[in-house]
Amino acid sequence: MGDVNLGLKPQFQPQSKAPQAAPRKWSVDIRSHHALCEINFHRLLCLLPDMRNGVESWNFVVGEAAGKLQVCVKLLDEAPYTTTVEVEQSRHWGDCILNDILPSARIILRLYHDVRMAEIIAWDQHKQWLPEYHYPNAQMYQPDEKVALNQFLGEWLCFCNKHGVSTGDTVTRFS
Repeated sequence: MGDVNLGLKPQFQPQSKAPQAAPRKWSVDIRSHHALCEINFHRLLCLLPDMRNGVESWNFVVGEAAGKLQVCVKLLDEAPYTTTVEVEQSRHWGDCILNDILPSARIILRLYHDVRMAEIIAWDQHKQWLPEYHYPNAQMYQPDEKVALNQFLGEWLCFCNKHGVSTGDTVTRFS
């Protein structure tokens, strides 16, 4: 019994799906990430004079007189090989502080003195990032969130080094 065509239109037959490319496996370029953390260490030291000589906080402003950013850096923890600092940036417009409208940003940084590296270890309520994420994810992190944050840190430190003005307000620890 062969196929008999009774004049009916052929039934829709789904075509096989074309093979989809496997999702690209994201890999971290550890050399460039370490190089980024090394340069961030040196950029940060330019903003924090006398960090290893007892100074516990630094203040500076960035931007124009009318709309400036107030940056306060506080020493949180100091050990022989590491230092942890908190960076808080608040927005000013003239004499008015805009933290009610635009909350201040808080970043926790760890400096590793033995390898001369610095990296972000916390940002507001976020911390302990994985080297890579599948995207999309519940937190909407980028696939390379940790690297992206440290790239942002580098750009922000360059901006502060170029446009920042010290207010002269430092706190020195007396032993």
